[in-house]
Amino acid sequence: MFLLIAWNLTAVNGQEKKVVVPDSLKITADSLKIPADSLKISADSIKIHGDSLVISSDSVKIIPEATKAAPQTRMPKNFVKFNVTSALIKNFELQYERVLSKSISMALSFNIMPETKLPFSDLIINWADITDPEEQEVIENLITGNFTVTPEVRFYLGKKRYGTGFYISLFYMYGQYTVSNVKTTFESSLGEDVTIDYSANVASSHTGGFMLGAQWALGKRFSLDWWIMGPHFGVSSGDVLGIPSIPLTPEDQQDIEDNLNDIDIPMFEQTVEVTADKATMIFDGPWGGIRAGLLIGVRF
Repeated sequence: MFLLIAWNLTAVNGQEKKVVVPDSLKITADSLKIPADSLKISADSIKIHGDSLVISSDSVKIIPEATKAAPQTRMPKNFVKFNVTSALIKNFELQYERVLSKSISMALSFNIMPETKLPFSDLIINWADITDPEEQEVIENLITGNFTVTPEVRFYLGKKRYGTGFYISLFYMYGQYTVSNVKTTFESSLGEDVTIDYSANVASSHTGGFMLGAQWALGKRFSLDWWIMGPHFGVSSGDVLGIPSIPLTPEDQQDIEDNLNDIDIPMFEQTVEVTADKATMIFDGPWGGIRAGLLIGVRF
């Protein structure tokens, strides 16, 4: 009896471990083609019974190709812009901007003004109420030019950002400026008319400041950048050179030196030297200005 019972228990256990696969569940390797990223199996659905691995059929999900997420549209990160308003006074400026993140971008501006007569000289004369004919002639004949390089970092504060919306920027500006063809005439101690042709050269200026502005996208490829206000302050160094039409007498040299030394500009340091054939003044002092403008750009 004991041997019979033991044999029956062994037969039952053998039947439980035996796995029978019906022919209707067989799938050939060539007929099963499912992309790897479309097959989703829940980890909780995998169970082991004895020697068999069981996966619940309800947990196997095949995602059709049509339901996959569409790729996002590429956001333009580069801007090349031209300052329209500064061009009206023959001051040509280009800026390149690169978006680094949702809120931050870097920009680099190049500005050049070829030597030319002072723009809107008539308006300046009227605004300053200059009535002396000689002073009016100086303003009308004055020639000026400049060159600047300005790197800056921008912080966008709007909702969209990525180079659009309201921003605050911090910038540094390096500049060179020239003024020439400034002529003055006086009567020398010998009773002769002497004309001195002055020119000024700001060899270098270093300023820093901040700017408030806003930028908008005009369609997919264009942009509008408004520099609302950008004050900047710093230091500069340069010289003034005057060439007389005839050699100066000692008395005239002293008079010109006194006049140049009497020029009182706060925080400026100047060194004056006058000889028979030239008058020079070397200076160091503060420098500043305001950036403003309207720029049209291309995005890519």
